[in-house]
Amino acid sequence: MPISPKALVAGSFAGTGQSAAVAVAGRFNINLSGFGTATVKVERSFDAGSTWHVASRDAAGTEASYTANASLVADEPETGVLYRLNCMSFSSGPIAYRISQ
Repeated sequence: MPISPKALVAGSFAGTGQSAAVAVAGRFNINLSGFGTATVKVERSFDAGSTWHVASRDAAGTEASYTANASLVADEPETGVLYRLNCMSFSSGPIAYRISQ
C-alpha cells in the first residue's frame, strides 16, 4: 500500500515564478530535477504568505540557491510556516519540483 505525503506541492517551472505554498512542520523533503539553466531558491513565510524569506544560507551567510538537481531534507520546528520554491532566473528547462512530508 503506498504511503501518502502529509503535505505536497509538485509541478514544474517553464519560466520564472513561484510554486504554490504548502504548510509544513517537522521534517520534510524538497526535490528539484531536470535542470537546464535556472536558479531556484527555497523560501518560507511566517505571516501566511505576505512576506517571504530565503530559507537557507551557506556558511558565508549568502542566500542559498540551486542551479542543478537537488534533493534536500529540512526541518521546520514551528507550525503554520509556509514554504515555496521561487524560480528567480530561467533560460532552459523545465525544472520539476516537489515539497512533501
